[in-house]
Parts: sequence; C-alpha cells; structure tokens
Amino acid sequence: MIAAVLLAAGSARRFDGSQKLLALVPTAAGPTPLVRHSASALLEAGLTHVVVVIGRDAEGVRASLAGLNVRFVVNEEYAKGLSTSLRLGVSEAIRVWPADEAVLIALADQPLTGTGVIESILRAVAEGSDGSIIAPRFRGELGNPVLFRRVVIPELLAVKGDRGARGVVERDQSRVQYVDFESATPPDIDTSSDLAALTARWRFK
Repeated sequence: MIAAVLLAAGSARRFDGSQKLLALVPTAAGPTPLVRHSASALLEAGLTHVVVVIGRDAEGVRASLAGLNVRFVVNEEYAKGLSTSLRLGVSEAIRVWPADEAVLIALADQPLTGTGVIESILRAVAEGSDGSIIAPRFRGELGNPVLFRRVVIPELLAVKGDRGARGVVERDQSRVQYVDFESATPPDIDTSSDLAALTARWRFK
C-alpha cells in the first residue's frame, strides 16, 4: 500500500486575502473547491490512505472535504513554513499506516496533477521500479507529486524551514526514477489571477 499526504495548510498570503484552497474550479460535477478537487484526484487514482494537512482556515478546508475518505491532521505551526506541514503529514501517515511501503507527497494548489500524473507514478511502482524516489519531470523540470519509499522517510522528517521535499529529491540523483512528460509543469495557484487564467482555458474532470 502507498499512503498519500496532501499539503493544504499554507497561508495563501498572495490570494487576495482569502483562502485559495476554497476557491471554486469548474468540474463536470459543477463548481468544486480547489482542495476538494486535489484530494479527489488522489482517491480516484486508487489511493485509499490519504492524510490532508490543514492549517489556515482549517475548519473551512475540512468542511469542503466532507464525505471524502481522508483523515486530517491540523498544523498549528503552518506559518513557520512548508516543512512543518511536510513533517507532520509524513509522521501521521507512517503512524497510522506503518506497513505502507511509500508516501506520495502532493500539493493542494496544483490541480492539474490530477490529469494522469498520479496514475503514471503509481504505474511505475506497479511495474517494479526500484527507485527510492519516483518523481514526475515535465520537459526536464522536476514537478509534483513525488513518491518516497520508506528508506527515504527519515530525510523528509529532517527537512527544516520554508521548504518542501525538493532538496531530498535532488540530494542523490542515482536513487531517483523520473516519469517524463512532454507537457509543461502544472502551475501552482498562488493568486486569484493564476486561478482565473487556468479556469479560462481548462475544465477540470
């Protein structure tokens, strides 16, 4: 089994003062909160062990995921940087599901990773990849989400400051298997303009 950690605790300081993860994106089912779309992508890829790390507007984010088979952990220190959410989410995943062979780290503000990227990473595992880390690469550029096998978990738990797991991926290229895509890197949604530009040209599944 593979656990997933969805990082959804950020301050969203650049998003016109509101919580960007609660902003609505167009889907076939109707307008859907961005964070719900991101969480649903993990579940629809077949992942059943999903931890969502929440922080700012925690109860609003939790309510937006009502009915989904996920568990929550609240990061009271989210303002201290991304690493606090990374460590908390990974710790919770390995505590609850100690037998899982790997942890997939995903970002809640990258909605286009639900367009086959997750499935391609899981397919690499199913096909017998022996990489300690399996990461997508978009036109040669490292992207998300990234899968880390248990042997790498101590390094994730040692990350400090306002940074995620990129440094762990880049530390030793010999242990990384890349899944390559010819498309551009899926964009982060950081501002309301980012969201408007994305939804103007993309209808989410």
